Amino acid sequence: MQRQDFEQGKCNSGRNIQFSPKARITVDLNKFAAFLERQYFPIEIQTPSLLIFKVGGIQVDLNSSGKTIVKTESTEIARSVFSEIVREIGQCLK
Repeated sequence: MQRQDFEQGKCNSGRNIQFSPKARITVDLNKFAAFLERQYFPIEIQTPSLLIFKVGGIQVDLNSSGKTIVKTESTEIARSVFSEIVREIGQCLK
């Protein structure tokens, strides 16, 4: 998957940047967690439907639906962080 496969916008709080897949997908979060560990991105919370982790000190929430929230108000930072993980999201689809 690529960033173009996701719509970008503000999340419901209006403070963070959200990336939502244009098509319906399901991400295998266990497989994605293994990628995070290989990249040394620290996982803070892992449940069957949600992963919360950090990329370069920026918190990222990844839902099993593929919806990703990057905890920053900066569009440029959010795009940069999302670009680091979006290809692996595509590799971890169920």
